[in-house]
Amino acid sequence: MHNPKVTVCLPTFNKARYLPAAIESVLAQEFRDYELLIVNDASPDQTDEIVRKYEDSRIRYVRNPQNLGLVENWNRCLEMARGDYAIIFHDDDVMLPALLRREVEVMETNPQVVLVHTAAQAIDAGGNDVCVTRPHSWPPLAGGLDFVACYWTQGYVVMPTAMFRRSLAVKLGAFNAELRMSADADLWQRLAFEGRVAFLDELLISNRIHAAQTTQKILTNSMQMLEERLKLARVTRKLVRSHGGSLDREIDRLLSWELTTDLLELRRYNASIPHAWRFGLASARAHPQLLYSLRFVLYFVLAILPPPVIRWLKGLHIRRLSSAWSTARAPNK
Repeated sequence: MHNPKVTVCLPTFNKARYLPAAIESVLAQEFRDYELLIVNDASPDQTDEIVRKYEDSRIRYVRNPQNLGLVENWNRCLEMARGDYAIIFHDDDVMLPALLRREVEVMETNPQVVLVHTAAQAIDAGGNDVCVTRPHSWPPLAGGLDFVACYWTQGYVVMPTAMFRRSLAVKLGAFNAELRMSADADLWQRLAFEGRVAFLDELLISNRIHAAQTTQKILTNSMQMLEERLKLARVTRKLVRSHGGSLDREIDRLLSWELTTDLLELRRYNASIPHAWRFGLASARAHPQLLYSLRFVLYFVLAILPPPVIRWLKGLHIRRLSSAWSTARAPNK
């Protein structure tokens, strides 16, 4: 039996509302040599019925007999995948038609590339545009310490855009189940020391932002978010030092920025003022550099604002950024 060039892994749990759009965006890809592996992590919703409506030979559907959890289900997808390249696609996102074609072109023309990712546009629960990726946020090629430094200074890899060499990821141990929100970041960093990471500054995916996301759920449990941030920082420091480098300043700076932002995000998602302040104090104890951040002090004070006001201010900030970045991106369209 012919193995496909790409496996689009679609791990899913309780996303019946968004799943059809995700599936249809994969089936509409310009590149055709792929399989769509949908692994249902024992969802109690209508996921089974939704998937069965699609009669396409490229779809493989598996339902886990019991819930494995987010990262464990990602690894199950990789165990079952047959493609040379894999993507862990989100069940609430939308691929634009050229994504697979453009990324396969990169992987096939440069054997040193172990991972390729792209720019993205953000959409809300209703599919409305929210924001676009800042242009030129990554170098076209990076590897090793350069990639990790970029990750902690330039921005994140949008996970559902990331195509990687499946066998290499499995060889490296796949996703670290001890991490939850940041297991993808950890794997990308480990892959980067095995080759080069390519970036396409093209908007090739719509990344949906909504309150039911795993990231938002973890944020609501503020201490879990704090633990996640600190774990990734520790794992990254250990990885960098094992390769003879040091990025402590870059890691400390981003960690301060993330924890400061989390403080106000908690209020945006309706946490009480005492709850947000407890998170801020716990963050400062765990990461004392926050005490020297004027932004942290400002956000600590702003946490007294009502959540609707914070949401309005956040929306205004996003709209301004998106407008500026859209203008900057215009020549590349």
